[in-house]
Amino acid sequence: MKVVRKGGTEKIQAALKNVGAKQIRVGFFPESKYPDGTPVAYVAAIQEFGYPQGNIPARPFMRPTAEQKKSEWGRQIAGAVRGAIDGKVDVVHAFEALGARSAGDIARTISRVTSPPLKKSTLQARQARKKTPGVSKKPLVDTGQMIQAVTHVVEDKS
Repeated sequence: MKVVRKGGTEKIQAALKNVGAKQIRVGFFPESKYPDGTPVAYVAAIQEFGYPQGNIPARPFMRPTAEQKKSEWGRQIAGAVRGAIDGKVDVVHAFEALGARSAGDIARTISRVTSPPLKKSTLQARQARKKTPGVSKKPLVDTGQMIQAVTHVVEDKS
């Protein structure tokens, strides 16, 4: 059997090169800080992994989200690659959509963390900062700043 090549690989190669030149970063970036100047990324890392020396238990949210959503995110990126090859999807727009979705998924997980429960001393410290009675007993959501800070960026690979 004779194989006849009709071309078209240039379009595929160009699309794959464009996809391979970009990356999506999701998380907490240096410009996000608490009012006292503490980087949100620093606090997020302590919450994600815990800090035994400071008696802070791990309350992971990024790793469980990535594990739970990796299939969905993978399907979305595969669709973006197919669309880019077909010339129907702009890679940057597709990556922006996936980055926004991923950041939203992580923020949702943060809002749903309930364990380990907060210590009585933490609840008392929260109440001391408030002018009105009553505080949330949920970890990670006292000010909402961590949820608001999770974001994404699409950039060229370096």
